[in-house]
Amino acid sequence: MTPKISVIIPFYNAHKYLTACLNSILNQTYQNLEIILIDDGSTDNSLEIAQSFKKQDPRIQIFTQKNRGPSAARNLGLKKATGDFISFIDSDDTINPDFLTKLKSVYTKSTSLSLCAMNYFRVKSNTTKSVYTTPPFKKRKHESNASFIMSLLARDGRLYPVTNKLFRADIIKSHQLFFNESINFAEDTEFVLTYLKHTPCNIAFILEPLYNYNFGTETSTVKKSGVIWQNWQNSYNFLKNWVGDNPSAEERFWLFLIYCRWRISYLRSKHRAR
Repeated sequence: MTPKISVIIPFYNAHKYLTACLNSILNQTYQNLEIILIDDGSTDNSLEIAQSFKKQDPRIQIFTQKNRGPSAARNLGLKKATGDFISFIDSDDTINPDFLTKLKSVYTKSTSLSLCAMNYFRVKSNTTKSVYTTPPFKKRKHESNASFIMSLLARDGRLYPVTNKLFRADIIKSHQLFFNESINFAEDTEFVLTYLKHTPCNIAFILEPLYNYNFGTETSTVKKSGVIWQNWQNSYNFLKNWVGDNPSAEERFWLFLIYCRWRISYLRSKHRAR
C-alpha cells in the first residue's frame, strides 16, 4: 500500500500567494495525500480561497484558530495528521510537481529524513538562486551524530528550514515532537534538530531544487526577529544544550564556527533592515 503523506500548510492573510501554493500541491505526482490547511486567524479572504479549493478536492481539510503564529498552526496540523510522512509547506511558497514523489523515493527503512535543494526567490530584487545543490560532506565512520549535524549547520543552510523536507510521522508521534510556541525565531530549526536527536541521522539529500522559497513576501516567516541578537543567542544556547554537557573537541570547533556564522547572519539582517 502506498504510504500517505500529510501536507501541513498554515496560512495567515496569504490571499496573494495561497492559490499558487495550493495549485502546486494539488498538481503533485504523488497522489496519496491528506492536505491540512490551518487558518491562523486570517482577516482577509484567505479562508474563502481555501474553502474553494476544498470543494475541488476531498483530500483537503481546513481547521481554524485565533492568530497564534506559525508554530501553533503547525502544531495543530501535527495533531490532526494521520499520514505516514509529514511535509510542511509555507503558504507563500510553491513546490515542483515531483517534490513529494522524489522526497519519498529516496527513503529506505533506515532513512531518518529526506530533503531537497531550493530555489530562493528574492521578491525585492526579483532574482532567483538555486541553493544547496552541491553534495554535502558525508558523515565519517567514527564521527558523532552531533558533530555531523553541526558541520552541516556551519557549512550551509540546508538543515535550517522544515519546508524542504519529508519527516517520518512515527518518529514525531512516538517522541511527541512539537514546535516551540514560545519563540518566533528559528523555531523550525529547533524542530529539525530535536527530530534528528531521536534518529540515527541517516539523511537522504536530493540536490535538485524542488522547493520554491519566496523571501520578502508579506507573509514570509523571516521577519524583524532576525535583527535582535538575543534571538540568535537563544538559538545558540539551544544548540549547546542539544549537543550536551561534555562536547568533544570537534563538537566545540563546530559550535564556534556556527557562532561565527550566526553572528555574520545577524549583522547582515541588521544591514538589510536599514
